[in-house]
Amino acid sequence: MCAALRTLRSVMRCLICVTLLSATLVATSGCGRDGADDAKGQRPRFAFVINVPGRYWDIAHAGCLKAAEEENVEVEFHVPGESTAAQQKQIVESLISKGVAGLAITPLNPQSMGRVLDQAAGFMPVICMDSDAPDCKRVCYIGTDNVEAGRRLGEQMKKALPDGGEVAMFVGQLDVGNARDRHRGVTEALAGSNLTVIGTFTDGADRPTARSNVADVLAKHPNLKGVIGLWGYNGPAAAKALEDNPEREVKIIAADEDVETLYALRQGRIYASVAQQPFEFGYQSIKMLARLHRKESVDIPDDKLIYVPTYVITQDDVDEVAGTVDAKLELLAQHRTRQGL
Repeated sequence: MCAALRTLRSVMRCLICVTLLSATLVATSGCGRDGADDAKGQRPRFAFVINVPGRYWDIAHAGCLKAAEEENVEVEFHVPGESTAAQQKQIVESLISKGVAGLAITPLNPQSMGRVLDQAAGFMPVICMDSDAPDCKRVCYIGTDNVEAGRRLGEQMKKALPDGGEVAMFVGQLDVGNARDRHRGVTEALAGSNLTVIGTFTDGADRPTARSNVADVLAKHPNLKGVIGLWGYNGPAAAKALEDNPEREVKIIAADEDVETLYALRQGRIYASVAQQPFEFGYQSIKMLARLHRKESVDIPDDKLIYVPTYVITQDDVDEVAGTVDAKLELLAQHRTRQGL
């Protein structure tokens, strides 16, 4: 009878998760520093809330698991069912009511998320990672200097097209902080060059739309010479769109370490990718939240910005990068095996 009741409760919890349109994965470490448990004998639980599913965030999840093991804490990993600020807001409100010990989030639309993040900050430390909401009461931002990342994207395009030409930028949403900043960085890098940006095209974080956007631009702009993908999936989407236009010579500059990006780099269909380090986003965020929970001193700059550097992947070093990423993802695979996922 007790087993049946436990099963019913588990089903009800799953239904609640579906209603909130979020998927939650709980990472529990089995060892770590002494004294990390709460007064009730339970490990402190922290939440890591992202914006859209993908391999990029799998790498960040692996970083969360590594930190959770070292700090003897638990981590909930939340993925909105749709890439909207409204759903992120629902998730954060639920986490407040559950009483989690800390929150790391990449906020969609920092302006509309500001109030709920301030509300959360009244109960727990809040860290913005990957994309910032600088006007909210977050402890700090951990992630890429996205303006600088945009500049690197622009510099790679100048290398790919030394003779100049028309280029286009593609991204999920331009009202997200990291997208805005990367767009600004690209614009700064290309200013005064022989490259002309014909436009920036958004897809609402929908991958089929990302591919069709590139196809439409190729059809309307026969002189297009370059594509810059500001989000991780935009580069591979452009490479796929160009498969239907084999006669076109278009250089693609991508972002991040998506498996399709690495594959296209090997084939020479993507010129270069400016990659972030999402593993560090997860690792550093959970480490800091655990230390803040224990009232330990943490080193936070006066501007509250902790930047994780980017690096450039080319065809020459893509295999080495792929091996490093696979080793990080093995942590996540082992965790999912233990959890029966």
